[in-house]
Amino acid sequence: MYKIFHENKALIFPKIAGDTLNSDAILQESDRYDAELLCEFFPEWLDDPDPGETFIHEVGENAVAEALKQTFKMAPAAGGVVVKDGKFVSIVRHGIPDLPKGHIEKGEHPEQAALREVEEETGIGKLQIVKELPSTWHCYFEHEEWKLKRTYWYLMESEEAIQPKPQTEEGITEIKLIGNEEIDDFLKDTFRSISEILGQDLRQVATK
Repeated sequence: MYKIFHENKALIFPKIAGDTLNSDAILQESDRYDAELLCEFFPEWLDDPDPGETFIHEVGENAVAEALKQTFKMAPAAGGVVVKDGKFVSIVRHGIPDLPKGHIEKGEHPEQAALREVEEETGIGKLQIVKELPSTWHCYFEHEEWKLKRTYWYLMESEEAIQPKPQTEEGITEIKLIGNEEIDDFLKDTFRSISEILGQDLRQVATK
């Protein structure tokens, strides 16, 4: 299932896995027709204030990939869930509970970007990736264009004691360790993409 989030709403393609989308795939004629219809639909969905869920069932992944390429500028990012003693590291960015993440630089692998961004935003060093977590996808309007951000997420550990240093120039004002008692509030207040896609993984970490 592939979900794209915008603010508090979700566009859902139940039969498609977002991780397999290939924007360079060869399109069949039916794919081109479906892609054109999606390109017409995307602006309507983006403007719709309804915070609910919209399901699109009968569209192939090649048509979806082509429509996304035509509608959005891709802005890939990477981040991490840093685990320590049965808790995970969260940040507060512009007043919203979040997980550390940032843009992938040109030529950079998502794993490298995730390790770099987490260290820069939290001050936590000696990070190691344990495993990859599901990616999240959300779109936003910036500099007069729509962007679609795929964030690659990784479960991480650190050999260091947690002595956080918020990257204030990125709007980060606080770093917290979230455990079993805090997990419900975090999931309620964070972005819907994180709570829905990573919620189960975060609960498993916070309840160990």
